[in-house]
Amino acid sequence: MKPDISLLPKLWPVPDSIRNRLGREPGPQRAMFEEGHLLIILHQLPLPDEHQRKAALFWRSPEGEWKTNLTGNGLAALSDHLRTFDQKLIELESAENLASTATEYHMVLEKLAPVLRSSRGLHRALQQAREMLKSERELINLRDQGAAIERNAELLLQDAQFGLNFTVARQAEAQAATARQMAATAHRLNLLAALFLPLTALASIFGMEIHSKLPDTPVNFWLICIAGLLLGLFVMGILGKKN
Repeated sequence: MKPDISLLPKLWPVPDSIRNRLGREPGPQRAMFEEGHLLIILHQLPLPDEHQRKAALFWRSPEGEWKTNLTGNGLAALSDHLRTFDQKLIELESAENLASTATEYHMVLEKLAPVLRSSRGLHRALQQAREMLKSERELINLRDQGAAIERNAELLLQDAQFGLNFTVARQAEAQAATARQMAATAHRLNLLAALFLPLTALASIFGMEIHSKLPDTPVNFWLICIAGLLLGLFVMGILGKKN
């Protein structure tokens, strides 16, 4: 039974042996060859959040005439279709070169992922078409162009992932250095507090209005200050050894 809606234009004289193998959705990218008719089913350039793929159809009649559901005619339309992938990869490569933060690298990867998946199916479908119709020499060049697109997409993916990993590692290293610096600063503040804490305590005690047999002389004042400083140095030395 034929499907209610076919991807193929009704005016294309494609045999039923091909039409009956098609549904409403384009499905995976592939090539079909029946009764001298070659049909290449590709996907149009996908968008990052686009889940439904749009079909790019290229049909060759037994007489060698090419037609497509896209703009253009003949194999030139197929070449233009591949060129859209090249242009998208050039755009993403420029964005990857300008990326400097994890967010920017993530945006590149998000846009690149569907292009890479589609380029793999593109290369596979063109390879199938080449094997099915070896008399069409131009399919060799188009297949090689599809292989180059897939390879460039994979290399760009590796570069973007490397840039993302390096950026994350560099940020983690900077955060670790800041944490070490803050810990060293806090340690120095603790040592200063340990130095002046005994002197502050002695000053508070002897500053109270109490009756003491200790004469209020400049000599005793400096002795108390020296004792407080020595005690502070002793406490600071103990804290320094523990750290």
